[in-house]
Amino acid sequence: MTTTITIANPILHGMHPDPSWIWDDDLRQIVLVTSTFELVPGLPIYVSRDMAHWKHVSDAIDEELARRLLIPFVDDSGGVYAPTLRRIRGKYVIACTIARINGRKAIAEGCSQAELDAAQAAEGNFVLESDSIDGPWRGPFWIEGAEGIDPDIFEDGDGNVYWTQTRPAVNPQWEGQTEVWTQRINPETWTFVDDGLPAGSGKTVIWRGYGMESVWAEAPHLYRVGDYVYLMTAEGGTSFEHSEMAMRIYAPHGLLRAFEAYEREVSELGECIPQVRDGERCYLGTAIRAFHADKKNPILTHRHLGLSEPLQCVGHADLLLHPELGWWLVCLGVRETRGKHDGELLSYLGRESFVAPVSWEHNPADWKLDGNGASYTHEGDPGWPVTCAGLGRLADEITVTTEDDGITIEPRVKSSLAGDVEPALVDVADGSTNDVVVRDERDVSYRRIAKLPTLMPIPMSGSLVIRQNSTHYAVFSMHGTDVRYETVNGDDSQAGSVAALRADGTRPAVLFDDNRLLVIVAEGLDPADSSAFVSRGQVLLSIDARFLSTEWAGGFVGCMAGFMA
Repeated sequence: MTTTITIANPILHGMHPDPSWIWDDDLRQIVLVTSTFELVPGLPIYVSRDMAHWKHVSDAIDEELARRLLIPFVDDSGGVYAPTLRRIRGKYVIACTIARINGRKAIAEGCSQAELDAAQAAEGNFVLESDSIDGPWRGPFWIEGAEGIDPDIFEDGDGNVYWTQTRPAVNPQWEGQTEVWTQRINPETWTFVDDGLPAGSGKTVIWRGYGMESVWAEAPHLYRVGDYVYLMTAEGGTSFEHSEMAMRIYAPHGLLRAFEAYEREVSELGECIPQVRDGERCYLGTAIRAFHADKKNPILTHRHLGLSEPLQCVGHADLLLHPELGWWLVCLGVRETRGKHDGELLSYLGRESFVAPVSWEHNPADWKLDGNGASYTHEGDPGWPVTCAGLGRLADEITVTTEDDGITIEPRVKSSLAGDVEPALVDVADGSTNDVVVRDERDVSYRRIAKLPTLMPIPMSGSLVIRQNSTHYAVFSMHGTDVRYETVNGDDSQAGSVAALRADGTRPAVLFDDNRLLVIVAEGLDPADSSAFVSRGQVLLSIDARFLSTEWAGGFVGCMAGFMA
């Protein structure tokens, strides 16, 4: 029997950054979570069996938990950063960071000093745990002594659990240098282990980046594959230099034993590795390191494709082994819109989630001058991960054909990812129950803008809000037969009105496309027929929308469409 599925990228449209996933043996499906920054509900959980069809089943953070996490008190592009989802000792666990907490605002608005102190002692790092992906989620368990962002939680085969994350380098060699550290943690109390053994007596620095002047080594994940533990990190920052790197350490008897062996080897060689801080260790010697890098790094990036490529900023990956479909990774990417100037790329949708097949390969030979005969690989060595083998980049579509004798995976690239032809319809006044709010600001309910072009009817009562952040947004509303509008671009605001309503009562709509916000009316046509409405409509007003792009507004989020009553 032959079955074929087609996976289209992105798998989650609109602002779904920093994806993390697992294969759940109990549920026989993939479970995935993404960042949500200051949005509530937060940490949406999606499930899929085949990666082609995804269902939103729950949110880990509800309004009550958001308050305990101090989300109402975070600044723009603060809040929930880069979750890691794992099963740890039978529990669903999400390790995450709350960033950019405004302490003064928190205290002024009723947060207790004890709550704020607990969050600050953990630098915003916390764990949520649950017995079901449907919740309820327990926590937050603030990780006292954690430092930095992007925490990973890894349970090795010997039962040891490791907390790994990135922080600014204590003694940086250049601006933007970070370092990845790890320490064993007790998953019953969520406190760090302090037993004097490796990774159990203070933090241990294990990585600072792949090369000279590498920056923002972050989003670390540890995985056991065969006899090795692999470390994957994003590097370059989540912008046009973004990439994904792979490293590994030989650890057939567990990561703890491998670390012990590394310390013995360092001692035998007589190498003196400078201590980062008192009570911390460092496994980055001049002659020997604990983790060795894939010499073909990066294993994923689009930075080499140039600015003519519409899919940029690719990285922040997480691996998964599907029992039928093999190894895959999920990562973030940004679909860019070309500006009117050469080299100008603008993103409005935020960071979205993409997938790619992964294979494991060894070099067929060492290619040394003297030669050594046939190469040999021991049974427990899986080699190195290769993303979209033969393509060398993310695919737009991936066809997976399953037959009795195996699986065939065919990734393909279209001519362009940008500029879908048929406008999506987002009617913010349709009474949807899947909306989110920003922090605890309940006067506007939002939904993600998931593609461009998007057509948004202007409500006959209330307002349409198109938001990038609290200082970059546009508001449209009906006042009699006129459309009133206001745009806020930082300190600059513009307002005006235009006659719009027709005798037949046809309501106008805003088309978001090609770096413009167009107020359109089409007599006798309903915006629900978005293609006809746009093609036959009359443009009443055109606004330069570039102030709504991430590049202009700054931050990490994408645009949303909201309804303000």
